[in-house]
Amino acid sequence: MKDLDLIKQLGDELAPPAGESPTALPAVAFRESPRRWPFKTWQAGVVTLAVVGATAAVVGSSWSRSDTPLAHAPTPRAATVLDKAAAVSQESPISPFPNSAYIFTETVSSYPEQVQQPDGSFTIMRQAPVVTQVWLPVDPTKRGKQRQRPAAGNVEWGPWVTVEPCQAQTASTTLDLPQCTRGVLPADFPTEPSAVLAWLKGNNQAGAPSPQSPSSGPIEGQDALALERAKTLLVTGTYLLPDHRSAIFKALAQLPEVVTVADAHDGAGRPGIGISAGGFEALVFDSASFAFFGTTSSAVMRQGATTEAGKVP
Repeated sequence: MKDLDLIKQLGDELAPPAGESPTALPAVAFRESPRRWPFKTWQAGVVTLAVVGATAAVVGSSWSRSDTPLAHAPTPRAATVLDKAAAVSQESPISPFPNSAYIFTETVSSYPEQVQQPDGSFTIMRQAPVVTQVWLPVDPTKRGKQRQRPAAGNVEWGPWVTVEPCQAQTASTTLDLPQCTRGVLPADFPTEPSAVLAWLKGNNQAGAPSPQSPSSGPIEGQDALALERAKTLLVTGTYLLPDHRSAIFKALAQLPEVVTVADAHDGAGRPGIGISAGGFEALVFDSASFAFFGTTSSAVMRQGATTEAGKVP
């Protein structure tokens, strides 16, 4: 009986004051499950590859700290990170690409999804990482090529898939903008941060590729839209000249809603510092050099120019 009296006493002490309702636990917001990667388009307009079903298996461990809904980190400020990334971009050497060249890009991607547990609860997990290699022509009237394979093990590449020329792509995005993935940006794409910011917020007069619906959930607000558009430019295989890349980062630095994310990881698992406008998706930079890594879903591993589609530089 003494034990029961003690339990009752503890319950009385922990109970809310008279007249107040118990505080509810915060609800966890889960994003809509993305499709498994054999049915997933590799960002803006690049054709999907179907690879063996076993490679779509979900990684058995739950998300790391960076895979939880992104939290605001007190330091460093997002604008500081982006300004330093812009300065680093200007230091990159660049040679003009001939019109006959192809831009080769290799990414490693690992997308999050909800997995229902036997008890009915849901856990956010990562899909098995996938390596994508894409060759996009400098001349937008030419075709490109793409292939994929699982990142783990010595697995053969999946079948080649053709990337159609820009003018042959007639599909529209949810933003009612033309969809086109190209090796380089148009010559008239702006290099002034203010002009780039206007495009990122919805002014598509520059003719650059427009984004798919975001992998991190619905777009909410102009800052989130701008970050999503920037991600499309940065990770889908387009080679950005130093002035273009720098202007994109400087434009994002002007957005009031973007925040830094401590302990972020890119799609290949490399640790860094993230820049987010909310949700699960963030741009990821090296925390020491401020070089751009990719996003929390897709890591840009290497990029360069080659003379033919299918040839690794």
